[in-house]
Amino acid sequence: MNDKNTIEPWRDEWLGELLRELDAPEHRPEFHGELRRRLREEQHAARSRSVTRWSLRLAAVAGAAAVVVAVVGLPGTGKSPSLSGPQAAGAAVVKAHVRAALASLHGLSGVLVAKGPSENDGGRWRFALDASGDLWLQGPRSGDVETYDASAGVVRSAQHSASLGGGTLFYAERSGVAPGPPDQGPPTWVLPAQYGAFVRAALADTPSAVESTTFGGRPAWRLEVRTTPNAIVPGLSGDHLSITVDRASGMPVRVVERKDGRVLRELRIENLEVDPRLPAATFALDFPVGAEVMRSDDGFRRTELGRVEATVGYRPLVPSWIPGGYRLAEVAVAREAAPTGKEGGNPPSRMVVSLAYRRGIDQFLVTTRVRGDGSWSDPMAGPEGYVDTPAQVTLTGGALTGTEADVVVSTQSSPHVWALGDDLVVTVDGDLDRTELVRVANSLAAR
Repeated sequence: MNDKNTIEPWRDEWLGELLRELDAPEHRPEFHGELRRRLREEQHAARSRSVTRWSLRLAAVAGAAAVVVAVVGLPGTGKSPSLSGPQAAGAAVVKAHVRAALASLHGLSGVLVAKGPSENDGGRWRFALDASGDLWLQGPRSGDVETYDASAGVVRSAQHSASLGGGTLFYAERSGVAPGPPDQGPPTWVLPAQYGAFVRAALADTPSAVESTTFGGRPAWRLEVRTTPNAIVPGLSGDHLSITVDRASGMPVRVVERKDGRVLRELRIENLEVDPRLPAATFALDFPVGAEVMRSDDGFRRTELGRVEATVGYRPLVPSWIPGGYRLAEVAVAREAAPTGKEGGNPPSRMVVSLAYRRGIDQFLVTTRVRGDGSWSDPMAGPEGYVDTPAQVTLTGGALTGTEADVVVSTQSSPHVWALGDDLVVTVDGDLDRTELVRVANSLAAR
């Protein structure tokens, strides 16, 4: 692979992760001369390497160790990214490896197993998903199935009702589904939802240690991450996460949350298959002839960006900057939608615009809704009993210049930034780090 435009975004992501982890001293006077010399040496060495294998070297002159990242099978080659060699990897390298794996996947399947403090916190789900957003879930009981058609915004399900003894299957179709949070979106393969939040919190700028291990007989890494328990209900959230990453695929395959050394919950993926061949019928669910189907409508309609203003009465806020590799995948609007926030405590949502950007199975969303009257709290707030501690920033670009915003990266919600504009409530959430979240928010402009 010799496409410079394809390689450079991934090189920058690796570099960013490494710089976030590097604890370098102040530069000595000879630093820049030494750096230029090393860069020249690196350029000469690079000419003799294969174009499908590249390395990136950072050297801290004042006694800091050199960090070398060797990557085989970059995105676009049809191979899962992997790190070669028996040497131990640093936490920054593993985090970058996970980011690249999630961003380059075109599909995924496996079995998610959950264990928690109570019986209701556990179960097994078989899942399959693709980069278009389509999803198939089976479980936790035999016969329970959910599917999601992303292009149509339709969820179909066949599930047992525990309140009625669990012996009867009930069929439902939910149309007009939002692409994702803070509105009620489709079901997700990261059941329970904490799996994704755990992984994203670990990938953020959180100090981490890494150890070599195995999982399912395969080489793996284990990230050890210290977290802060919730101040209101500390017994329900942990102070430590152990995240096991499959070395070959770069996928997080096990998450263990602990408090004072005691395991609170465990989530793991078994029978992992990366980029499987998934027939279109995988994501279809046909109801039996004559079955009674409960139908509902969440109010969102897929549309084109140029037609949004005619529906909601304002020009949508669209980012002028997005991280490399992302593309606008879905545009959905709703004249009315369910309230957001903790226990749905925010004012009614009116004239909502949801823009979904995807890169592999990664996704982030930009959502706006009319502010109207009433008091607003975080539309993405975690479950009742949890209190997030947001970082407050002042946005410095685009339509929200000068607006105060909250940035939240926690184990209880998707990483997000939200702000109250003069007329709109704005959220940016998804598979981004803090810097990317704020940069997207700073670039929002009416179009």
